[in-house]
Parts: sequence; C-alpha cells; structure tokens
Amino acid sequence: MPPSLRDVAVPSTTSSGSWDVPSSPVSRRRVGSAASPPATPDAKASDRTGAFADADPADDASSGVVMLLVPSVTDINGAGGVAARWREYACELERGGYSVELWTVDSEDPDTKIPRYHLANFPGTLTDSPGVGFVWKIWSRLMRAGTAGSARNKKRVRAVIMTDLFSNVPLALLCAGAGVPLVYSIHTDIAQLDGIDLLPSSAAFLQGCAGRLATRCVTTSPSFAKRLRARGIRWVTKHYRPLPVDAVAKAAETAAAAEVRAARAEMSAGAVDRPLLAYVGRWSAEKRLHLLKATRPAGVTLAFIGDGPMREVVEQWHDPPRVVVLPGMRPRASLAVAYRAADWVVSASAFETFGNVPYEAAHCGTPALLQDAQGFEDQIDPETEHRGALLKFDSRDGERLVAEAMDRTSPLLADPERVRAAAREKARDGVGVCDVVAEALAEAAANEDARPRKRRHACLALAFAWATVLALILAVMKVCMVGFMRVGVDFTAGMAHQRGAKKKWRAKRSPSVADDLDELVVRDGDGAPARDLAAKTAGVASPPSPARVLKPRAAGGDGGVTFAGRRKADFAGGLATGRRRATRL
Repeated sequence: MPPSLRDVAVPSTTSSGSWDVPSSPVSRRRVGSAASPPATPDAKASDRTGAFADADPADDASSGVVMLLVPSVTDINGAGGVAARWREYACELERGGYSVELWTVDSEDPDTKIPRYHLANFPGTLTDSPGVGFVWKIWSRLMRAGTAGSARNKKRVRAVIMTDLFSNVPLALLCAGAGVPLVYSIHTDIAQLDGIDLLPSSAAFLQGCAGRLATRCVTTSPSFAKRLRARGIRWVTKHYRPLPVDAVAKAAETAAAAEVRAARAEMSAGAVDRPLLAYVGRWSAEKRLHLLKATRPAGVTLAFIGDGPMREVVEQWHDPPRVVVLPGMRPRASLAVAYRAADWVVSASAFETFGNVPYEAAHCGTPALLQDAQGFEDQIDPETEHRGALLKFDSRDGERLVAEAMDRTSPLLADPERVRAAAREKARDGVGVCDVVAEALAEAAANEDARPRKRRHACLALAFAWATVLALILAVMKVCMVGFMRVGVDFTAGMAHQRGAKKKWRAKRSPSVADDLDELVVRDGDGAPARDLAAKTAGVASPPSPARVLKPRAAGGDGGVTFAGRRKADFAGGLATGRRRATRL
C-alpha cells in the first residue's frame, strides 16, 4: 500500500526530551497521496519536496498546486497545535483533489524550506525568519512556472494558504501583486505571546494588514473570531472545523488494559488510587502552568507531560505523588494512552484559540477541567458539562473551584461514551479547508483582471521594505533580550516568571526547611512527644478517589487481583516525611 501522511514515521524526541524536533519527513513526499508509489533513492533525488513530483506533470500544468506555508506538520505534540492541525488538513486537501506544495520551517529540502528564526525567549519554537531572500524566493515561485528539470516548478500555484508567520504581511503583498488568491489562517493569539504582550496592538496591526490583503481570512473557533473582530480584524468571518482525531481515537480504543495501567502508574508515580489530573502540551509562560500547581487540591496527583521554554522550572516542581513531571514530547497517537489513564485533562491557559488536547482527550472518553476563556468555551457547555467544566484557575479560591468541578464531573469517569458523544457533536462545527480554498478560487476567478506591471512592482517593493524593517526589529529585540538576561533584568513576563520560580525554589530547598522537618514531632493528648512525623504518617492512605470507584479496570495479571483492588496503603510512602520538603498531600 502506498505511503500516506498518516503512515509516515514520526521522529522521536531526544533523550533530553527536547521538543526541537528534526525535520518532518512528510515534506519529501506527496501528502496523503493514494496514487504515489513508495519513494526510491532516485525518486527522492529528483523530487524537490513540496511540489510532490510524483504527480502527473500534464495534470499539474492545468490544475496547479496549493502552496501551504506553515511552521511544521510534525506529529510531535508540542511543536504546536498548528502543526498537528495542518498535518490533518493537508491530507484533507489531497482527498479533496488538490495537489499540495508544502513549505515548512523544518523541511529538509532547501527548495521548500522556510528560513528559521531562533527566539531568545522561545529558543525551540519553529518560526520563520523574515528577510529579503525569503521574499524573493516566494515571489519567484509565484511568478514563474519553473525551469526545465524541476518537476515541482512546472506546476502553477493556484492558491496560497499561510498560517501565523513573521512574514505574513510580506507574503500577503506578494500574493496581491501576483494575483494569486490567499487564504490567511489565524491560529495563534500572538497578542498574548511573551514579549509581544508588551505591545499587543502591534499584533492586531500585523494580523489586520495580512487579513485585509487576503482573499479569505479564517480562524479556529467562534470565540476567537469574535475576539479578532473586536480588535478591528473584521475580515475574519469563518472558523475551521476541528482537526480530525480519528488516529487518536482509534489508538485509545485499541490500547490494551496493561498499557493504560502502566501509563497511569507512570503518571501518578505509583499512587494509582489518587485522582489524576494531567496537563499535556507546551511548557511556556502563556500556558500559566503555575496556576495548575497552585490550585491542585490536596490528595490529587497532577502530571505534567510535555516540554518547552519553562522546562527547567517545571522539572523543579517534581514532587511525587503530588506533582509528577514527565518531560519529552510524544506523538499524538501515543498520547491516547495517557488520555485514557488520566481522570481529567487540565489547562489554565487563557491563550488558546481552540485547544487540541482537550478535544483529543474527549474523543478518548476523558473529560477536561479548563480555564473559562476563548477557545475552551466553544468546547464545553457550562449548562450540561457533558465534557467537563469551565472554571477560573486564577481566582482567589481556585483550589476550591477545582475540587468542586471534580465533584460535579466525576460521574463522567464512569460514562466515557457520554464524553465522546459530546465531542463528536462538535466535529462538524465550522467550515472545511477544501471549502475555503474553493471559495477563494471562485472569488479570484470572478474578479480576474490584468494585473498592471506597476502594481506588481509596487507590491514587491513594499514586501522587500516590510521584511527588511521587520528583520531589523527582531534583531534589536533579540539583542535586548539576551543582554538583559545576562545582567539579570527581566525583559518579558515569561522571564520574570521563570526567575521568580527559581528564587522560590531555592528558598524551599534551603537547609533550614529540612532541619525543621527533622525536628518536627507530633505530641499526643498529654502533650508529651509521642512519635516523629514519619511514624505518624506511615499508615496514612490517600483519600478515596472517585476515579477508582467509578472507572472500571480490567483484571490484573498477578494472581487475578484487579488493578483497582490494590491496597492504598502501598502508596503511602509519598507523604512528606524526613527531609522531604513540606507540601500538601
């Protein structure tokens, strides 16, 4: 059977859990093609990636290609929800009859590689580096059919789809000058990104300029579309359907009970009978991970799965069985087991434009506790709470709100089909990417006119100027960030949060805390020393978990003893004793 995008092997993360993943292999073949033969060494040598040279040249000359400019389409969770979404959308475009030319930051082919920019505060982020060279490269591709010997360049570009890139405005100017319809997909609330949040109006200005020049401007959810229109980006009129999650749902359905048990044991550090909350995704400042840690109810385990700029800080929170940190990004299909093993997935982010993780988890039957904010509010109905609950993690009584939400939604743990059904209802909410491209092509055909050469030259000149100025601004910002970091000055909110977290951690780890714990004794009713804290807590069991009561478990392999029937006292060794720092249960 010919290879398809879904079958491409995903590169594994490094031993350190780095989420700066290697180049995606999908950029070397036709995306989702059902007719392309397996790639051979000779074919790979002649194939100039994104053009997918295995297609019929005569057919391509008449139909052309859809140029897709995205940071990545890797399936590694943490490369960003945009990557996972467009991995699926590229397959959908191919199934709809479009030939896709894929340009990514992590492409291995220089002909379709977007130059990369390394942010000082997000060093692992896959984002583009604006510049005159990249602008000229795209302009040449749009204006010329290509040269002999390159199958890719013989294809005419019918339409361009671009997501959130630094070069959005220059690319939109190039499309306007070349007369190529452009679909601008806004997936990121860049106004809340660390560093850009210092001047959020700049984000609205950039997105507004690109949206004004685009033929169609689409985003990810109704609530984010409303937010964008409130900022003056009135050209956003539609939102996409959620990304397909068939592979994740199938992986969850076929996962063996032993796999789920092993995943739960890992995520809870062996305390499998404690309620288990799981955060899955990127560890960065805008995700507000510290709120999850601060609002964790006593007796509950909170697991962090992922990686990102805040890895050093998050790893210091590791305090099993209260907080369990599992660094390293994972393919989406392998996360299906983690979703099933968790009782709830959680997120305190007010930054999301949709939220892929709770949507995927819901298709695996796992409810979610989410921040009452844009994106998430489109997924959970606060009246029915069929998929979980919305709450304010940043409230003063956030811990109480989390505990109450767990109580209200605990019946869902015994009825995963109810969660799946609610998720499936949202699957058709929105417009398909093929429909958006068809509308853009139809509008361009209706308004087709001869593009004056002067207009082309003006658009190209403006794109060059814009890219040059933007590159200079980013260079100055990078120098300032690196310089301030070296002298101990916090240039952004994310830097301040990381520095503050490290300071608090050093205070917690001071010798005085351990000495006080060693000297701590528990007195009996007569007021005399009775026994030390370790002896007092040796037989204390974790609080009853509604997850273990309501969520059925398969029989274990050791003597027929069920997994849910293990003694809770076996996991009491995680209490704060001896020199362990004093934290809640």
